[in-house]
Amino acid sequence: MEDFSNSFATKDAINADEDFNPFNIGVASATNANTSKSLKTATDNKNIFPTDFAAADDRSASSALPPRITVTFNIEEEVSSNSHLSNENEGSSDVQIEGTVMAQVVSSDALKNIPFFLLLSAEDQNAVEFLPNDSYARKILDANAEKSIADINIVNIPKETLEFVNVGKYRISQSMEHMPLLLEQKVVRSKSKIQIEIQVRSKLSNPYDLSDISIVVFIPKQVDGNSVFLVTGNQGIGIFDSWKRCITWEKKNLPKGHSFMVSARCEIDDTSETPEGAVVDVDMKFPVMLRCRSKDKISSVQLQAAQANGYPASVSSSVVGKSYRIVHRLK
Repeated sequence: MEDFSNSFATKDAINADEDFNPFNIGVASATNANTSKSLKTATDNKNIFPTDFAAADDRSASSALPPRITVTFNIEEEVSSNSHLSNENEGSSDVQIEGTVMAQVVSSDALKNIPFFLLLSAEDQNAVEFLPNDSYARKILDANAEKSIADINIVNIPKETLEFVNVGKYRISQSMEHMPLLLEQKVVRSKSKIQIEIQVRSKLSNPYDLSDISIVVFIPKQVDGNSVFLVTGNQGIGIFDSWKRCITWEKKNLPKGHSFMVSARCEIDDTSETPEGAVVDVDMKFPVMLRCRSKDKISSVQLQAAQANGYPASVSSSVVGKSYRIVHRLK
């Protein structure tokens, strides 16, 4: 029988060489064991990411951009004006304006809207008084003088409020050389007979037409109410109210650059004449008042939204809607 003692390693030789593994048996299991040990060590340390990556993530969070908010305004003005006709200021008008500020906010922050400053200014350094709506706005207080600053207010509109909301009203008085409309009156008297003519012109420079036009002329007591006669035409519908002693003409629309005229006739009451036929009150007045609307604004007030102290944000604002309703009088 052939001796096989030289063909195989003896048991003693195998035990002597602990790394002896001619068929790589146990390599995979050893590797898995080492990996499991490494993961356990990392888990025990509660940080499975390298230190460099964690630091980079902290730097990214600290340098995140502030939220963006877009504020849009809608302005509605109520205007009262008196036109000078017979003094050194002829052609100019004294104007009192109350404007309502409607605001809407869109924010990139999905959870909340960021408060912002509302700044108001006017041309020629005219003072603007702002009355904030306490539900959404308040005045900024001067810590030194302990009094409010009229042109700086902070506004906070809740995230769930999606529509335009009233954040406050402003008031301003100013003198204007160029009104968007021209109102003229002509009174012609021949003994006891009087003719009244009124012309309204919408300036060509107006961005929009005038609408809902109403002209009112007040008849003095020296005039016989029964003698009032409205000249008919297609320039507007007129009605005389004998109790209020006024004539009212209405016209739906007047395009920019266009004009129209209305007129009426009347006679002096016999009781207002002297035996010689002269009128007792030779300085009779026929006051005129005009009402109308337009999609514009009269005042020089400018609105701007800005970042509020303590509330970092990228703020932009614009006025998307304007309208006014005016009562214009001839003095």
